[in-house]
Amino acid sequence: MSQKQKEIIEKTKFPITKSDIIKGLKTLGINKTSLLEVHSSLSAFGFIVNKEYDIIDALLEVVTKGVIIMPAHTSEMTNPRDWENPPVPKEWFEIIEKNRKPFDPKTFLPERVGQVAKTFLNYPKVKRTLHPETSLGVFNMTNDNSWLNHSLDDRELINPLYKLKENNGKILMMGTDFYSCTSIHLTEFLSDYSTIDKYDYKIKINNKIVKKTVITKYFDKDDINFKAISETYIKKYKNTDDYKQVKVGLATLTLIDAFKLYEIAKDFHINYKE
Repeated sequence: MSQKQKEIIEKTKFPITKSDIIKGLKTLGINKTSLLEVHSSLSAFGFIVNKEYDIIDALLEVVTKGVIIMPAHTSEMTNPRDWENPPVPKEWFEIIEKNRKPFDPKTFLPERVGQVAKTFLNYPKVKRTLHPETSLGVFNMTNDNSWLNHSLDDRELINPLYKLKENNGKILMMGTDFYSCTSIHLTEFLSDYSTIDKYDYKIKINNKIVKKTVITKYFDKDDINFKAISETYIKKYKNTDDYKQVKVGLATLTLIDAFKLYEIAKDFHINYKE
């Protein structure tokens, strides 16, 4: 047993079960047709009997006719010149780019997304979008196949998270906070303080290698925009149905509105001045 596991057990009063998580989801108003973007921290819950499987199984048992989206990002596929945590020597750039494998959505493991999101991709009805940097795992039980559409140009706003906000979707943070919320990135390209980047990739699609160019435009100061946007949202919607919370074990589950968050993020990125 690791030290981390030992600490989790010591903090937990009673083991958490799938039924406990289902109860929490239903308390928030999540139902069979819910459309959700989900971010989660396994360790935040305390001791869960079946670990990440209970979290995923609970979600899939409640949302039977809707959509669940989780991050499946592969940061190791980005331009090595942009790496900061940690950076690599300049003389490595050419070697990395020459020898890296094509992005394969079927085999490449996500990075820095948590154990729940990684395991989510293994479930049989979950499909992955083809973006080599910011792919998403999508469980889609609707008749609309466009939930998997994901443009390689961020400015086009064709991706499952933009579709979520267009269809009255919600964002569920399970033991996490706004700082893990991928949707905040959606409007960054609107800011004068964002940097545009183009990078050429090889992607494996249906056993064929194709070359694609990814265009991204990220706000240069994530510590500023995530903080300001989250504070504005909470101040505006706390104690309303657009900011609902429930405790499950040691974790706080928070449900917010995707459209309302988008509007606040858009306003921030358009109007931000140093």
